[in-house]
Amino acid sequence: MPDPTHELTIYRLSDAVTDVDAFLETSQGTYLDEAASSDMVFPEYPDVGAVAFHWQRGHVPVPWLKPATHLIGELPQYETADCGALLLLDVNGERYAIGFGGGWRSIPEQFKDHRFGLSFAIRAVDAEQVRTVVRRSMSGLGRQDATHVPSGIPIGHIGLSEYTEIVGRLAGMVEPGDLGLDRTRALRVEGSAGLRLRIPLDRDRLVVLLRRISEICARTVPDDFAFVEAVAPVRDEWRLDDLDKRLEVRLRAATDDDEDVRLATAVPLDLADLAHEAQSHVIKIGAAESQCRGELDLDAVLRRCRLQCRCTAVRALRRGEVRMCEDERGQRVLGRAAADKWLAASVRVGESEYFLVEGAWYEGGAEFFASVRRRIAGLFRPVPSLVLPPWRDGLKPLPGSKKRGEAVYNEWVQDSLGADRFLNLDRTNARTEFHGAQGFEPCDLLGPHDELVHVKGGKGTEPFSHMFSQALVSAEALYLRAEARASFADLVRKTSLGTRNLPDGWRPTKVVLAMKLNRQTPLTPTTLFPNAQIALAHLTRTLARYGIEVEVIAISRGNAPAGAA
Repeated sequence: MPDPTHELTIYRLSDAVTDVDAFLETSQGTYLDEAASSDMVFPEYPDVGAVAFHWQRGHVPVPWLKPATHLIGELPQYETADCGALLLLDVNGERYAIGFGGGWRSIPEQFKDHRFGLSFAIRAVDAEQVRTVVRRSMSGLGRQDATHVPSGIPIGHIGLSEYTEIVGRLAGMVEPGDLGLDRTRALRVEGSAGLRLRIPLDRDRLVVLLRRISEICARTVPDDFAFVEAVAPVRDEWRLDDLDKRLEVRLRAATDDDEDVRLATAVPLDLADLAHEAQSHVIKIGAAESQCRGELDLDAVLRRCRLQCRCTAVRALRRGEVRMCEDERGQRVLGRAAADKWLAASVRVGESEYFLVEGAWYEGGAEFFASVRRRIAGLFRPVPSLVLPPWRDGLKPLPGSKKRGEAVYNEWVQDSLGADRFLNLDRTNARTEFHGAQGFEPCDLLGPHDELVHVKGGKGTEPFSHMFSQALVSAEALYLRAEARASFADLVRKTSLGTRNLPDGWRPTKVVLAMKLNRQTPLTPTTLFPNAQIALAHLTRTLARYGIEVEVIAISRGNAPAGAA
């Protein structure tokens, strides 16, 4: 007969808890301190430090009494006793907390290891038998989606976006032997901040279970779940305050000498599709406004932050606004968002790395980013298969042309090298019923072997994230949809005036990402911002399923003619 069990939630305490005294001091004035009667006991566990609290508060109204009174009328003052218990166990240096009844309420949020339950689940759950996934969008729209499959489903079939979604909860099946449990059937576990599962009601076996949990949490994350630890929201108030203080120092600094804090401009995800139409940006941080032509300039944002004297630069940034405009004077607004959503930050604290994305702080998994860099390293070839001419900063359009930036460069490449080698398709769209009236932009240049070449320039590497997303949409549409290929073939024929035609049965086989950095830093996998690295890795892995090759090439800033030919 198997040992009796009970389903409970286990929490792991963070390093903020130094000892039991610190725990008790923090609980003053909170749920535990309000108990009408309470007691502390020291249960005996094998080779484990244990302390427990149990309490009872005075009778309180049942929670449904007030709304019922509104809908029914006066009712007797029904009451119930509010009680609970909390067991703290120190197992080989890892401290766990198990609540009974209302006991979980007495654990201060700042003392919880908020990554514990999810961290365990992705290391223990069978990737083919995932039952529940709850994720939140990083777009800043507050959207949260949940997938529940009682019979289980492979994690790869859920359709998670590694770049724009953060997994907050995951449930699935674990073999009981892996947990040291005397059961024959697989055990369901659910991990978020805490870990919910059936625990044995035997002290010796509970200690064995907790030791197995610690061992599993120390394992390397399986590849199927590695993306889950790419980014996780920072919830600890003390850590959020620390990150804001580090960002404050960097925003106020006159130089960018701090290697532990990197900054770049970003485009808010809900405005990314409009970025190619922007001709200027208006920055309002504090009482005054400033304007910059072209792409949003990081130095312009920092200048406004340094001028703030009535509040911190971080607070001014979060209260501020940036407007994206389709004219150079900043009059015709395409879209607007809070100023902190236009800034990406990467902060290294010890061995951990934290990121500011869409105005919120996230913690990155070091091993995940190492695997991402390994995955994309091969895309940066020592000798590229294609070479594009230098893109000089002062490149100007033909007289009378209103083209700017990439549009001028793409036109100049075609005029210089010939449409037979690089056909300029910038600002042209292929159309399908699926993609709506506007269609999608297939590429900027069509290469000599019908490669889809996407071109992007920028001071920071953050704008390239949108480039990768655009390349993914294009390649998938052209590979999967016959009407997209037909529209693209017609576009190529008409744009080239009949000098180029796609072969019968053509499908994309290669995507080339051509980038120019408007700074001295060379283009390498490590110089890309972390979320751009994730987007590139996701693009590469997705297109590999269709047999589509991806290559990254750098466009130099060397001498080039001042005007288009």
